[in-house]
Amino acid sequence: MEKGLQGLTILVGLLMLLGGLSFVFSPTIMEPFFAVTAIQSHGMGTIRGDLGGAFLSLSAFTLYGSRPENAKWLAVPVVFLCAILFGRAVHIVLDGITNDAIRSVVIEVIGIVLLEAARRKLPNVSQGQ
Repeated sequence: MEKGLQGLTILVGLLMLLGGLSFVFSPTIMEPFFAVTAIQSHGMGTIRGDLGGAFLSLSAFTLYGSRPENAKWLAVPVVFLCAILFGRAVHIVLDGITNDAIRSVVIEVIGIVLLEAARRKLPNVSQGQ
């Protein structure tokens, strides 16, 4: 069970890494998938910096937390995804529910459940060390 959970956590981290690198180096390819468009050149900086940086940070903490005895670091992407999910909930309340919104919420809930399960079940360094 632990190996499977660790493998899924690594997969999530690698997908986040791929997303982050894509936002940084190919933002125009990512724009339609995330329904964002840079209308001026500094908008590309926002996509690269904010979205790319967020995905790269999530990836770093997820991959580091998937390593043996580092599961406590998975709390960072869990909190981050909870904040994103809160923003999605506000979006749904204020802007209405759509299939895209449902898809995004489902993906984020799956990520939260998976990473929180890994955080709780994978080993951590003991307090005395």
